Amino acid sequence: MMKTKDQSIFDEMFKRSLGLKFDTYDYKPSDKTNYPFVEFENTEMNFAPNKTSLKGTVYLRINVWGLQKKRKQVSDMASQLFDEAIKIKQSDGYFWALNTRSSQIRMLDDTSTNTPLKRALLELEFTLR
Repeated sequence: MMKTKDQSIFDEMFKRSLGLKFDTYDYKPSDKTNYPFVEFENTEMNFAPNKTSLKGTVYLRINVWGLQKKRKQVSDMASQLFDEAIKIKQSDGYFWALNTRSSQIRMLDDTSTNTPLKRALLELEFTLR
């Protein structure tokens, strides 16, 4: 059975994160997990039907979590993931283009734990060609 469009791009980015040797999760890991790590958050699929097929856009949110004093490390990891997203042209028979104008990386401080953290939030917009 063929993967759905959103599952295909999710899996491709997940594989690339692992290929960069990042600790990568598709769920919130335990509090005992060492920093830094990558957390794949969610996807959203917007459909755009045409005369012959169903095209659309997949939005993918990825978090890079690290210690607040390691901002450069978190930023570098996020940039590497963004660079990998740009390289994706195809996955599981789907053809993609990353919309770099609508995609972004935001660096955020997080004080929701006892340990001050730095969070890079990647919001990626992939258009099905």
